[in-house]
Amino acid sequence: MKKKINALQEYEETTTKQMQVVYLHDNGFSIEEIAKYTKYAASTIKRYISKFKSLLDKAKNTFYHITQKVKSITQAGKQLVYLFKFYGADDELICSKVGTTIRLPETRLREEINYYRKHDIPVERAEICSVIDCGDLPAEGAESYTRAYYIKKFPGNFKKNDRFFNVDIKTRTFNKLVNEYLAETA
Repeated sequence: MKKKINALQEYEETTTKQMQVVYLHDNGFSIEEIAKYTKYAASTIKRYISKFKSLLDKAKNTFYHITQKVKSITQAGKQLVYLFKFYGADDELICSKVGTTIRLPETRLREEINYYRKHDIPVERAEICSVIDCGDLPAEGAESYTRAYYIKKFPGNFKKNDRFFNVDIKTRTFNKLVNEYLAETA
């Protein structure tokens, strides 16, 4: 099986960029957001959306799955704690990851996907499940709080760098834990 690639980065190859346009558009990305990754003018993107819609099925098999949540996150520069999930073939969960970033979560997700590729972990799909702004507090506090909870609950599944293999961390529980931590420090 051919390895999938990330739709949220810049490519040189024309057909890949054309697929990227129709794929991102199909996933609800705006013309401006698509331009950020393809470097195409808005008029070119609008033309390509209809001209290359026949490439959508191929694009879905080429790119990692992108959730709607990714497109709406524009919080770079803030103290963010996140929950990502990574899936393999047949949509099998590989791991859940809690972490922090001050960059765009999609940038952090790209780095994680590249890490998995480098370490031959067969990720087929990645998902941003939750991103919470910690305000003036360092996001590492919320990360440590949630990580401690999950290490206690799933000690044998924890691997360094805040990954929990074969553990489906529920978004609702993650959000509850982060909000508990933030409320306790308020």
